[in-house]
Amino acid sequence: MKIIKSIPNILTLLNGFSGCLALISVVEGNSYMTLIWILVGVFFDSIDGMVARALNVTSEIGKQLDSLCDVISFGVVPGFIMYTFLYKCLPYDLTPFSLLGFLVTLAAVYRLGRFNITSSSQLDFEGMPTPAFALFVVGIPFIPVALPYVAVVVLVVLLALLMVSKLMLPSQKFIDGKPTAFAVIFALIATPILLWFRSEALSFVVLAYAFLGVIYMKLKG
Repeated sequence: MKIIKSIPNILTLLNGFSGCLALISVVEGNSYMTLIWILVGVFFDSIDGMVARALNVTSEIGKQLDSLCDVISFGVVPGFIMYTFLYKCLPYDLTPFSLLGFLVTLAAVYRLGRFNITSSSQLDFEGMPTPAFALFVVGIPFIPVALPYVAVVVLVVLLALLMVSKLMLPSQKFIDGKPTAFAVIFALIATPILLWFRSEALSFVVLAYAFLGVIYMKLKG
C-alpha cells in the first residue's frame, strides 16, 4: 500500500530528474537532447496528478514536490538556455548582462509559488503555465529562420511576463473525462503542424497557444 501511495511522487521526481538531464544537455550544447528531456519532463508532469487522483492518494507533499521539480525542468533549464543564448549573442563587453537570462528562472519560481497557494478547484491557468514557457524556450534553436537575437529576447520577456501575470489562459486538462472545447480546437490545429514541421514549429505553436488562449479567455469572460 505504501508503494502505491508513492507512485505519483516517484513520477513527479522523474520530472525533476529529467530536468537535471536536460540541464546537462544544455551544458553539452545538445539542443536535441535538451528538447527530448524536457518533453519527458512534461510527460511525467502531466500524468503524476492523474495517477494520484486515480489511486486516490493525492497529498500536500505531492503538490509541493510537483512545483519543486517544475522549478528544475521548467525554470532552471530555460533560464540557463537564455543565459547561454545571451552569452553567445552579446558583444564581449556586455557578456555580464547574459546573467539576466536567469530572470526567466525567477519568473518561473514566482509563478509556481503562486500556483501552490491557488485553489486546486481552479480549472484554467492564471498566467502562462511553466511547461509551455519552457517548451517555447527549448524550441528556439530549432526555429528555421534566423531571428535577430533582440526579437528572441523580446518574445521570451513577453512570455515571461505573461507567465507571472494574472491573465487567464485555458486549461488543456480533461474535465469530467472530456477535453475542453479550446483543447480540442487547438489540438486540431496544432497537431498537424507539429507532425509535419516537428521541432521547427514548437516555439510557434506555444506562441499561438499564448496568443489565442488570451483572446479565447477574454471572449469567454
